[in-house]
Amino acid sequence: MANRMSRGLAAVMAVGLVTALAACGTSAQASSPAVATVGHDTITKQDWLSTIKSLGMLNGSPLSTNKAAEYSQVKQLMVWSAVEQYVLAHHWSTTAQANKQASTALGQIEKQAGSKAALVKRLKSQGLTLANFSSFLTSQEILQAAYGRVTKNVPKPTAAAVQKYYSQNKSSFVQPATDTVQAILVKTKAQAASLETELKAGKAKFAALAKADSLDKASAANGGQMGPIPKSVTTAAASGIPSAFVTVMDTLKVGQYGIASTPSGYYLMQVTAVTPASTQSFSTVKSQIASQLLSTSQSNAFQSFGMQQLKKMPHAIKVKS
Repeated sequence: MANRMSRGLAAVMAVGLVTALAACGTSAQASSPAVATVGHDTITKQDWLSTIKSLGMLNGSPLSTNKAAEYSQVKQLMVWSAVEQYVLAHHWSTTAQANKQASTALGQIEKQAGSKAALVKRLKSQGLTLANFSSFLTSQEILQAAYGRVTKNVPKPTAAAVQKYYSQNKSSFVQPATDTVQAILVKTKAQAASLETELKAGKAKFAALAKADSLDKASAANGGQMGPIPKSVTTAAASGIPSAFVTVMDTLKVGQYGIASTPSGYYLMQVTAVTPASTQSFSTVKSQIASQLLSTSQSNAFQSFGMQQLKKMPHAIKVKS
């Protein structure tokens, strides 16, 4: 997506303010009821839905639009509406500038989608039109102009603050124990057992069998190598590794074979190495922590600025919490 814009929006999202950004530039539909008013803007239910769906498109995952989410999301839309109005009134940007920037961003997104037609089809599947999405992008460019101004002088975290964060959150920097595994995926348990017999008898090499017989083409191309896999079923599952695979893997010592029944078929596996859990050193993660703390401070500053502008304007929310 549009990298410059995504960085700013990602920073706002990172501290979990709310899962929405404004799209108050979306034209209101007469049949769509108002969910909020801010200054001279009316935010309709259609504006809200278009915004949430567009943001889901931009970030690659859909966002909830249930009743519980609606109230907090609309409240956030009100903040961004106030920011947009401030930006335009104080000439930090103009609608024409934002439209031009949004057009460039849209071109990049179309290219990533493969074509304009492919993007339109994808938008349609989400209940959006190209006009909805273009309007959303224009609003994001206006907000980005504000984000840049408001956060440019936010100080970087001190070395002491970075060290303190590391000391207080060491558990967040623990690398889980992993097994390095090679595996062959076949249709039946009998096939897996037959391959195991060949390997134990020294009649074949694991890599050769994987390339010839494995249904898992990704690992087969690497001779069955699946790389380090977390020994935690939950962690591995988040990476798409079947829980049954990890359960069998955890029973094996280095060099041992095992067979796991999964929805995809039967995996014949062998653990080739075990790496114990470890904590990342401060020197390894300090730049990551500093970046995270700065992003949080910038997001807080931006949200605070938006709340200040909202308080200065007449506003009302029409949905219930």
